[in-house]
Amino acid sequence: MTFIKEIWLNVTCSVLDAIADRDVLHDAWSGKSNYPTSPEEIYNEVFSDAFLGEYARPELGLDEAQKAAGKAFIDSMEHFDSIGGPELPWQEVIDHPDWVKVREAAARFLALLRPTT
Repeated sequence: MTFIKEIWLNVTCSVLDAIADRDVLHDAWSGKSNYPTSPEEIYNEVFSDAFLGEYARPELGLDEAQKAAGKAFIDSMEHFDSIGGPELPWQEVIDHPDWVKVREAAARFLALLRPTT
C-alpha cells in the first residue's frame, strides 16, 4: 500500500483530535453526536481505518519526537486493550485512568503532528 503523507496526516489528526477531546467522545459515545461511535470503534479507526500504527513508516518522514509520541500513543492504546478497556461500557471508559492516559498521549502526538500539516 502506498502511503501519501498528507492524506495520512489529515486522517490521523482528525482521529487524534477526537480521541484527545473528552467532550467529543462523550457526545459520540452517548449518542448525542451526529457521529455516534463506541470505544471499540475507536480501536477500529486507529488500527484499521486510519493506520495510525504506521507512524514509523519511513515514507511518512516523521521526526524522532513525532515517532516517540506515536509509539507512546499506540502503546497506551494497546495497554488499554490488554486490560479489556474497549469492551467496558463507555461510561466506564470515558474517565478510566488508563483511558485518560490514551487521551493525553493522543493530544501530545497531535500537537507534534499539527505543525507539519
